[in-house]
Amino acid sequence: MTRLAFPSRSSLFIVLLASMLSACANAPQSSLAEKGILQLRQALQISPDAATARLQYGHIVARNAVQEHDPFCVFEIDTVRPETQVIAPGEFLVTGISRSVETFAGMPVAPLVEHFPRLNRRVSFSDDDSPTHIYYKTTFRLRDAKQPVRALTCMSNQNAPGNANFMRHLTLAEISGALGEWFTLKLEPSGNRP
Repeated sequence: MTRLAFPSRSSLFIVLLASMLSACANAPQSSLAEKGILQLRQALQISPDAATARLQYGHIVARNAVQEHDPFCVFEIDTVRPETQVIAPGEFLVTGISRSVETFAGMPVAPLVEHFPRLNRRVSFSDDDSPTHIYYKTTFRLRDAKQPVRALTCMSNQNAPGNANFMRHLTLAEISGALGEWFTLKLEPSGNRP
């Protein structure tokens, strides 16, 4: 009687791993769908030891000078360096657009709280029964072959007295107002764009 030899578990694992890697290597490259273009119209300086620049009312503003109840945007790059970084004028591909609702700490607000903000008592002062900061954020993921761009996030603090029924994401006009002459955002037509 002939006895069949079965491969060991480690041999099976190696064969399985090799076939998975081969499948990944030979899979067709799926390009990121373009959602639009963000055009930087003039050179933008990123401060030393930072990777972001804030824009509001059409101007670059200091991190601690943002008027958070009014629309503002944060332009983000991939690198932090000890020296000033300059992003040259150009067009960056918008590869994705997402929306979120977050508190001041960057923690997501529960979906129910989006419609009933008074239910959230997690982030509040002792004399207050609702979050003190609620940001309706729209994030545009960016890509450029030449420069280390990452994202543009536009938002405002929507928590204001009497504002609970009107909380919403910024409109394209509000985003353009925050960006001013620095950036032009050109999005592909779609029903779910800001």
